[in-house]
Amino acid sequence: MKSQQALNILLGIYIFIFFTYLFGPLVIMSITAFNSAEFPSVTPWECFSLRWFNEGKIAYDGQHLAGLATDWRLHEGLITSLKIGLGVVLLAVPIGLSAALVLTQVHSRLRTAFYSISIMPVLFPGVIIGISTVVLWDRIATMGGGGLVTQLGRNGVFLTILAQTCFISTYCFLIFVARLQRFDQTQEEAALDLGANQTQVFFKILIPYMMPAIASSCVIAFLASFENYNTTVFSILSDQTLTTVIASKVRLGISPAISSLALVIILITLTVTVIYEVLKRREDKKKKELEAEALFAQTLDSRLKKTKKNGLKIPKSIFVILFFVVVCIFGFNKMVKKGMYGSTCIAAAEKEKKSNFSDQLKLLQKNAEIANQRSSENGDVGEKKEFDSIFGDPNLFKDFGGFDSKIQDQD
Repeated sequence: MKSQQALNILLGIYIFIFFTYLFGPLVIMSITAFNSAEFPSVTPWECFSLRWFNEGKIAYDGQHLAGLATDWRLHEGLITSLKIGLGVVLLAVPIGLSAALVLTQVHSRLRTAFYSISIMPVLFPGVIIGISTVVLWDRIATMGGGGLVTQLGRNGVFLTILAQTCFISTYCFLIFVARLQRFDQTQEEAALDLGANQTQVFFKILIPYMMPAIASSCVIAFLASFENYNTTVFSILSDQTLTTVIASKVRLGISPAISSLALVIILITLTVTVIYEVLKRREDKKKKELEAEALFAQTLDSRLKKTKKNGLKIPKSIFVILFFVVVCIFGFNKMVKKGMYGSTCIAAAEKEKKSNFSDQLKLLQKNAEIANQRSSENGDVGEKKEFDSIFGDPNLFKDFGGFDSKIQDQD
């Protein structure tokens, strides 16, 4: 008994650590989207703000730190990713379905070899697929003579669709194979015996049976294309997708706008998942009710009579949602009371950072002047370096106190 309790405790600890490791970064990134600081951080917390979902802010050096609504590079990358994802779905799903159908028709001796060849693209590194696609179509474009083939061979979106289709079609192929293994071949034989041709059997029996697999393949193909980076970064050429834009931003310094984008994607994913789960449960419930009604219609046993349940059944998920709503309201109320929300808080934080930056500038100016004095005392020959020459324009930081002209005039 004690060993079982200890095992349950260890299992609970493992599950907690696992989900913390899995969802912890997502939670932290989502929180940083509401911090007004220029760099994504939870501590120190400046102010609760939605600026990174809107226009962003202007930094001290005049650089515009764009928010999610004004970052045109993210917008263009998102549109390009959607185009590529749609193109991959239109190519990968039919290719995967065709390969799965061929697998069921070939001779048993060739089936293993055909299956191995079909899944081989998954084993290749994405870098190899991307580079080989660019090299191949560059040669084709060179021989195209400047026509449509040449334009397509040097179009990054077209090359990325072809490169991603090479391995994403394999994912679709595996889904279709798993579905076809449960297909009853006698349905096709019965339809043919009743006078149907192969086309009618394909569209009226096989395709309706494969629709769940087709829908799953479309979703997986689109998501695999949307998040792909290894292949895309080599095949996209001068264009940019959402993943390559985010990667370039990370190399230059993470912007809170990326956290805002991540939160939007997470919310969209959760919304779609919840809607799908609700619809699926409703459908399962209707099936069970129909089965119960059919069973009741076929039996005379009074114990199987359908009884209506009295009372209102509240889903447990409602309590979870209410809990999070209460926590959010309580936390927001706390931030308002402590002055951590609103334009007043942001103005105070900006003023404090501005003052600190001004102090650092004056300290740098003083150190530069001390170095010039020591050089003069030691008799060093050469042009004296003034503080404002470090930045080129003496008025560059005038909003932060400027340069102390008194110290400059001492020499």
